[in-house]
Amino acid sequence: MSEVIRKSITLLTAIKPNEEKEEWSATEISRKLNIPVQTVHRLLVSLEEYGFVFQNKETKKFRLGLTLLQLGLSIRDNLPVRNSSLPVMKKLWDQTRENVYLTVPEGDEGVLIDCINSQQSLKDAAPIGLRFPLCVGASKKVILAYMNTGVKQRILKGLMEKGEIKDLKNLEEDLVIIQKCGVAISFGEIKEKNVSVASPIFSWEDKVVASISVMIPDTRFTGSRIRDIIGFTQRAAEEISEELGWIKRR
Repeated sequence: MSEVIRKSITLLTAIKPNEEKEEWSATEISRKLNIPVQTVHRLLVSLEEYGFVFQNKETKKFRLGLTLLQLGLSIRDNLPVRNSSLPVMKKLWDQTRENVYLTVPEGDEGVLIDCINSQQSLKDAAPIGLRFPLCVGASKKVILAYMNTGVKQRILKGLMEKGEIKDLKNLEEDLVIIQKCGVAISFGEIKEKNVSVASPIFSWEDKVVASISVMIPDTRFTGSRIRDIIGFTQRAAEEISEELGWIKRR
């Protein structure tokens, strides 16, 4: 049974839509995964039964089904941190008119779970569900910086083993600075010519559970706007944290 599950998950991942392709034939999937076409057919039939894949009756090709979207949205919509963050994200967008993101940790990655995009930066907007290691980008680093020491060291070790960290000493120095400042700033780490400013969000247990960030083209990150963006972002993070029951240390 575990082998069937593994193959099913591999298949679903393989037919994820991209700019060039949205639908796949069983033969194409078979070649891509190096799995016999008969096995691919059996998996597709089972997955289609539950709505995890959908077959276009005209082309006979398959794509991801909307059941996956429903499951993903049900998880996202019931996250307390997201529900508490939405009005504050809107206020932060009103203040900055730039892309505003909400990121949560999952394992050694940060996952973008919601955003409000600026019309003037729409082409640079990151898609919901985007994942990056916690060592890349302000919205992820600020979460890593505030994790407890044991968890942080375990994640750093794992990312080192995966080859995600090029300079551990430099990263650890960055994390110390981020924790002292209460804000992380990255330049072009996720998207070229863009600056990201992020602050941590805490639960009532004083545990970092997310980050809120603003992404802005580097041409607009100048002068007094730097101070304003940082201040707005930090206040937004504190407001969400307080909504979750966090008490700021004096």
